[in-house]
Amino acid sequence: MPKKIKIYALSTCTWCKKTIEYFKKKGIPFEHIYVDLLDEEQDREVSKELASLNPDRSFPTIVIGDKVIVGYKTEEFDKEC
Repeated sequence: MPKKIKIYALSTCTWCKKTIEYFKKKGIPFEHIYVDLLDEEQDREVSKELASLNPDRSFPTIVIGDKVIVGYKTEEFDKEC
């Protein structure tokens, strides 16, 4: 069974867009959240979630199964998928 993939991104972030396009191009299913487009309540919830995964809250933050990858690191993406 494929690992669940979740991408925390900003809609204005070039590396976030590259990450999303990478997974699309590879045909790998994923879920993504544009953190900067959330309403106030959703932002509070997702910010807590993100801080627990990546205390620096930098973008993109990618969760593949139980592995957290910060940044556009295609070799790590391929290794974990």
